[in-house]
Amino acid sequence: MILRFRGEKSKKGFTIIELSIVLVITGILATLAVTTYSALTKKAKRVQAKIALKHLAKAEYIYFSEHDSYTDDSIVLDFDPIVYDYYTISVEASQHDFTGKAEGNLDSDSTLDTWVIHKDGNPVSLILD
Repeated sequence: MILRFRGEKSKKGFTIIELSIVLVITGILATLAVTTYSALTKKAKRVQAKIALKHLAKAEYIYFSEHDSYTDDSIVLDFDPIVYDYYTISVEASQHDFTGKAEGNLDSDSTLDTWVIHKDGNPVSLILD
């Protein structure tokens, strides 16, 4: 049997400094995880805008091949902009050119994420939210 003297302390448990270090490291990792997740969700939503605009451009190309002009009537194009959750899609057209625009608020601030496409077929970002 080992006898302990009253002045001797047991070495069980963690010190407050060790616990503080673990909490700081956990907080840093959680912050990194949240910001990375937020950036990836915005990137995925932006893919939706690009796909919608490319779909719009293909519908315009088909319409142009049949009528020798572009149109801004989404019903005639058989293009339904309602199915896109994060962006509002609009189109302006003349006889020889069209401009499709996708605007959306990705993070509830006042800045709108804005993408455009012309008859060249490449979506371009004007403003990133």
